[in-house]
Amino acid sequence: MQSLSIIIPAYNEAKTIHLILDKVRNVNLVGELRKEVIVVNDCSSDATAEVVAAYSKLHPDFNLRLENHQVNKGKGAAIHTGIKEATGQFIIIQDADLEYDPEEFNILLKPMLDGVADAVYGSRFMGGNPHRILFFWHTIGNKFLTFTSNIFSNLNLTDMETCYKLFRSEIIKGIPLQENRFGFEPEVTQKLAAIDRIRIYEVGISYYGRTYEEGKKINWKDGFRALYCILKYGLSQKKTFSKKKASPVTGAKKKLGRNIGYTLAFLIFLGLNLNFSHTDFYKHSYRYVFKSDGLGYYQYLPTWFILDNLDKQMKYAIKLPNGNMFNKYTWGTAFMQAPFFFMGHAYTLAKGLPTTGYSADYGFFIALGALLYAFLALCLVYLTLKKYVSSIIAFFTVLLLFFGTNLFFYTVAEPAMSHVYSFFLISLFIYKVPAFLEKPGIINSLWIGIPLAVAVLIRPTNIVIGFYLVLFGVTNSRLLWERIKFLFRSWPYLILMFLVAVIVFIPQMTYWHLTTGEWFVYSYKYSAGGNESFIYWNNPKIFKVLFGVVSGWFIYSPVMILSMLGLIFMIFRKHVQGMAILVVFLVILYINASWWCYTFDCAFGYRSFIEYYSLFAIPFAIILQQLVPDGYMIRKGILIVLAVFFSYLNIRMSILYNWDPCWFGPNWTWKNYEKVVKSSLKGGTLQINVHKLEENQ
Repeated sequence: MQSLSIIIPAYNEAKTIHLILDKVRNVNLVGELRKEVIVVNDCSSDATAEVVAAYSKLHPDFNLRLENHQVNKGKGAAIHTGIKEATGQFIIIQDADLEYDPEEFNILLKPMLDGVADAVYGSRFMGGNPHRILFFWHTIGNKFLTFTSNIFSNLNLTDMETCYKLFRSEIIKGIPLQENRFGFEPEVTQKLAAIDRIRIYEVGISYYGRTYEEGKKINWKDGFRALYCILKYGLSQKKTFSKKKASPVTGAKKKLGRNIGYTLAFLIFLGLNLNFSHTDFYKHSYRYVFKSDGLGYYQYLPTWFILDNLDKQMKYAIKLPNGNMFNKYTWGTAFMQAPFFFMGHAYTLAKGLPTTGYSADYGFFIALGALLYAFLALCLVYLTLKKYVSSIIAFFTVLLLFFGTNLFFYTVAEPAMSHVYSFFLISLFIYKVPAFLEKPGIINSLWIGIPLAVAVLIRPTNIVIGFYLVLFGVTNSRLLWERIKFLFRSWPYLILMFLVAVIVFIPQMTYWHLTTGEWFVYSYKYSAGGNESFIYWNNPKIFKVLFGVVSGWFIYSPVMILSMLGLIFMIFRKHVQGMAILVVFLVILYINASWWCYTFDCAFGYRSFIEYYSLFAIPFAIILQQLVPDGYMIRKGILIVLAVFFSYLNIRMSILYNWDPCWFGPNWTWKNYEKVVKSSLKGGTLQINVHKLEENQ
């Protein structure tokens, strides 16, 4: 079923906003269209936001959403926000006052639903509809601006400045809009007119104007700004818009084609990775998938599920004083690997091969599963980013996130490690949080509760991502208090999520009880020396985590510097995601920097940030959108060159690391790092003992 998105920009309209919402709610749209109403409160100093929120609670069946600007930006900026948030096939602008009658939506919709229009303007100077008589000079100014606009647009509109403008969604969403105040009207008109074969209609509407005493806000300064916008965009649009960005039908098809092309390209990249790894691209066999921590995470599966396995003891375990062998790693990673373990087991049974659980055949299916989880996670990241940036920037961010960071290594080279699985679960959690906040319920609770519980089971520190649920969209103390009250009101669903977590943890607690006699265990206390804890809590090694030679995040994944720049930009702009991302980043940075082995020695780059790459992708994409806006081809070229360079360097260094899989301090110095970088750029190999790989198993 198609829907109409009704954008209502509002600034200090507490007296009338409920009346216009009544009118919008009561109108019956033609064509069985559903209504989606988006009120954008432009930092009103009165009770506009509270009135809208109260109205929404009073009419829960009314599809009404409230978006709040934290600073006053202007009507145009409010419309931009509404367009970005709109999901309907058609979008119309409705003022928050009573000057325009929503009953006339159907007049504008008719040529649109008849399939003859791509944009429809409601004219106050056509037809025999009521028109309140007010200001002579306003009328003269309006006609002058419309006349001037027609000169540059080659249209014959009678009312360019009208509020009622109806667009096909794919048309208006594809136009880069800049004007934050009343300059929106001439800007959008000039940019629409520049689209080849655009079909613009005009229909007569009523107008119930108001005086300045009644709240009218436009003034003579806005008239001069409108004239400036007509000249600015009218003179430039023929150069800005080519005929390729033309008709709505072909434009929609091309957009669909681009998205399909992006997806196919991404599948090809993943397929190449699978092929390369299968042909010893990393100079190691799949039997070496199970090593070190990766072996610890995985070994639950062959130990528990291979009945004919003669060695029922875990291979990477600690002997307790009571004689039991204890696995300090939780079983969450094994839970995510289980489907692919069973595939590998079925394959070996079918081929009559030894079912040890640790052969190359099992390793291949675990690697296949890691690639699948990575692909699904990156798809979720792409869908999340599309809410904030263009499709091409979102897709480019996803590619760079995979090929330009150590996510690539821990997906392809060490697929038994926990990171790619946490990355998928947190990506799903982040994607689904907005749905829960908009409409809490059993299904949406499970969508965020299950991935959060399993992510915590994989790595208990993943509980930090829970801050995202509390802080999403929160930019000030008032909104934080509102979120806390919302969560308290949603207590049944929070209890449901807690019960999900209990169910997920039951097998782990059972294992702990069987081996140690305790239901809850800090498992790392049984490790060598018993000192694996947060011993640097009062002296966190933050600089070494970010810039250290051993595993420094920015040293081995330098593209993530862009993410931090984007985060700073978001904080200063009071972006709805900024505070949530900042808090999660600072908390997880402190936790990692406090760990006894804060470098996570024998790691390629700082691997404990990989889980949160879906979160860090948001500021990454937003800063890219700022650095490379639409139409800046030279900047795009420079960005592509840099992306290819850093991706190549990352992949080459990944290969070299796999030759010598344990770069650790204090034996690993800046000279070693320099040697690796130079060798990577030359495409060579390090002169090291390749048998170290076998010794490391």
